[in-house]
Amino acid sequence: MLDYGLVLEGGGLRGLYTSGVIDAFLEKGIEFQLVIGVSAGAGYGCSLVSRQHGRNLRILKEFRNDPRYLSFSSYIKTGNYFGIDFIYDEIPKTIPFDTEVFLTSPTRFITVCSNVETGKPEYFDKDEHIIKVLKASSSIPFMCKIVKHKGKKLMDGGITDAIPLKKSIELGCSKNVVVLTHPEGFRRKNRFHPSMLFYFRYPKFARAINSYVARYNKNLEFVEEEAKKGKIILIRPSKDLNVTRTESDLAKLERLYELGKSDAIAALSNLCDM
Repeated sequence: MLDYGLVLEGGGLRGLYTSGVIDAFLEKGIEFQLVIGVSAGAGYGCSLVSRQHGRNLRILKEFRNDPRYLSFSSYIKTGNYFGIDFIYDEIPKTIPFDTEVFLTSPTRFITVCSNVETGKPEYFDKDEHIIKVLKASSSIPFMCKIVKHKGKKLMDGGITDAIPLKKSIELGCSKNVVVLTHPEGFRRKNRFHPSMLFYFRYPKFARAINSYVARYNKNLEFVEEEAKKGKIILIRPSKDLNVTRTESDLAKLERLYELGKSDAIAALSNLCDM
């Protein structure tokens, strides 16, 4: 086990890149002291801790084009464009998630969610409620319903802490590997969000959505500066394959997965040198 933190940002189906990185680590027998993931990063990152090579890719191959996985009909029927109940409750009946290995692993696993009432991030350690927490972290504003857990109203962790490197450092990981799902040069651009209309009961969360772009770009700059200083290993797509959050092209998703594997292998020499 490496004395490192592993930081995984989200990105919906762009997370197939992260899955490739994870499977490369599994093939090399690499484990981390801490894994902290956001949204899809947490959902895909579980397979590293449960040591289930290829599980994420298999799920996408078998279920991406199932309307219960991701579709407007899912939104109409369930209130969730991404069918989080189907993804986290039904799919494991066909492709099991090894909860026992996950919970007993010495790796600390933290999922980032956003508290809708406070507009602040919440950090949840792994426990028997991991599925509920993963659902919350993956519940994208405007596209999914609020998830209630432990008396809190929760949604997508990416809104309040999209790249939780500072949190990993705060938790004691002076060395970190950060996996991003956009290539070098990416910056988010401001666009209109009907936040106050959708979340008028939760003005702090609405403000967090409205300030998300500026906060994300500032976080990204911090990550890139830490990489330049040699303080972290930064892994991100070496090519822009133009994969969207809701990508339906399975061949393109498989290419992204393979890119993640090759980029991770290329980064392993730097990992061993730190």
